[in-house]
Amino acid sequence: MLKRLLICMLLAVSITACGDNQAVQVPAPVEKTVDGVTLKLTSESPLTPNTDQTWVINVSQNGQPVDNADVYLDIDMPSMPMGQNKPLAKGEGNGNYRAQGIYTMGGAWSVSVFAEFAGKEYQANFDFNVPE
Repeated sequence: MLKRLLICMLLAVSITACGDNQAVQVPAPVEKTVDGVTLKLTSESPLTPNTDQTWVINVSQNGQPVDNADVYLDIDMPSMPMGQNKPLAKGEGNGNYRAQGIYTMGGAWSVSVFAEFAGKEYQANFDFNVPE
């Protein structure tokens, strides 16, 4: 009986200790419209340093999806330039493009979305804070 009680107490302490960890949430999609072109950036995973990050970029013009764009991201840490980090995005149809990259450390990051089509380049900048 004492052994059983001890096991139950240890289990309760373990569950309580594990429950203290807060879940990191995926940031909400962000978007900006530049000259009639809307660039929407969605992260598929929580902002976490040194973990593969996948973004979906939606490009639309006057509400219509744009499928013939060259799309890439420029990921930078303004306070500490980290070198070139410009993943290319692959088209998936319906105006959606997918890119993969990484935040190399926690802190303030800037993600610029570039979309080029019909001879013009469109850019939108978004700021994120990656937890340490």
